[in-house]
This record gives sequence, structure tokens and C-alpha cells, in this order.
Amino acid sequence: MNKRAIFILGLVTLFFASVYVGAKIEGSRKTNSLADDIGLIEEKQNVIVNEVSLSINANEEKTTPNTKFVLKKIYTHCNHVVTDEAELPEEMVNLTEEELASKYTNWEIEEFSKDKVVLSKKIDKYCSEHYLIIAENNEILIYNLDEEGSKNLKEKCDIAYEYLPETDKIILQNGIYVYGIQELNKIKEDFES
Repeated sequence: MNKRAIFILGLVTLFFASVYVGAKIEGSRKTNSLADDIGLIEEKQNVIVNEVSLSINANEEKTTPNTKFVLKKIYTHCNHVVTDEAELPEEMVNLTEEELASKYTNWEIEEFSKDKVVLSKKIDKYCSEHYLIIAENNEILIYNLDEEGSKNLKEKCDIAYEYLPETDKIILQNGIYVYGIQELNKIKEDFES
């Protein structure tokens, strides 16, 4: 073989060897790239899963400082419901319904949203809106009845007992039980006229 043929054969061999090595390197890159792509897909899936978890937690309703707060006390002895509306206490701000329920176990949650929370409780007593108007020692007295039904003097009336008709005197000696301040004021006005 002459030198020229050996030279050409060497160039062809070098060419094919270069193509072969280049193909191997490119195949290796594609494999690595595929592995990298799979890793990125897995990371994106984790991010998506985490975003879903975060969005679920973010959608969980919680109280705010602007949440309207209502307490309902249901008195079983008189069957009256006393409702009080107040500003949400600081320790109740930013709680979920479950957190509120675990913190206030003696109360039932009737309504829960970021706008309004209503808690209710049954109390085996009388409410404080009960009054007794009664004549004692020729005076007309008004008692407020507490939760146990005990009398607490609220006021002595300026009504002249001695000038009342006999039927009114008999009624007052037995006592008149009244519910609510409006009803109490109405009955006082009736006796004064």
C-alpha cells in the first residue's frame, strides 16, 4: 500500500471514530437531559402538590378582628333566650371552627364564618330579666330575680299604696311576676295612673 492510501484510510478511520465518539457523547447528554427533565417534572409535581395543600389551608375559614360575635344564653328554667352581641375577644381572633370548638367546649357553635360567629349555651337557671312587683308594709317594691330565683331589691315605688283600689291591693299583696324591663315599666305606669 502506498502512503497515500494509508493516509486516506487513517482519515476515514479518524472520521468514523469521531462520529462514533460524538454520537456516544450526545447519547449520554440526552440520557442526562432526560434524567434532569424527569427530576424537574417531579419537582414541579411536588410544587403543585404543595400549592394545592397551601390553597386548601388558605381557604380554611378563620375569624378576624372584624368578625361579628354573638352569644346566646338559653335559660331552661324560664325558656328565655338572652342574646348579646360584642366585639370578638382577642383570644378568638384567627381561629378555625375546630380550634374555636376545642377552646370553648362548654359552648355550641351555631354559626361560623369569617363574618359572624354565634355561640350558644343552655343554662339551667332563670335569666336576669325577671321582676316581682309586690306590696310589703304598705309600700310597693320591685325586686329583680336572679338566676337562682332569689329576690334582690331593685327599687321602692313612689306609688301611694293606700289610695289604690282594693283589687289592685290584693293583686300586689300576692305579687306580680314580670318578664322584661319594658313590661315592668308598663305595669308601673298603669299603677301610677
